[in-house]
Amino acid sequence: MTPEDSMQIHALLADYGHVVDDHDWDRASDVFAPGFVFDRSASGQPDLHGIEDIVANFKGRNMYAHLTVNTTLTEVDADTVRGHSKFIGFPNEGPPVTGDYHDEIVRTRHGWRLRHRRAEIRRRKFFD
Repeated sequence: MTPEDSMQIHALLADYGHVVDDHDWDRASDVFAPGFVFDRSASGQPDLHGIEDIVANFKGRNMYAHLTVNTTLTEVDADTVRGHSKFIGFPNEGPPVTGDYHDEIVRTRHGWRLRHRRAEIRRRKFFD
């Protein structure tokens, strides 16, 4: 993975937040690869498959903004990267939420795109 690839992938992850928070669905293909899957099994919700499913399920959602931070990238091969990021979400009602994104990011002929995203909400942890 070149430094340019890394910069493009970080920009892609930022664009995800802009597209979904602003419901800028005309730009969804700039973020999601064909066959994209949003794995929501950690929260007991059904997975979303493709842009149409994302749009249908995100309409009326109560999250006005979120941040994607602390991203680490691991190259799988020349066209596949795994990403792990923290997110902070700001719902219209209630306190902020935080969690982890586990991503599979692929190089397409149009650039880097998200092929698979697993989201996990974080719960309070107490350590010795």
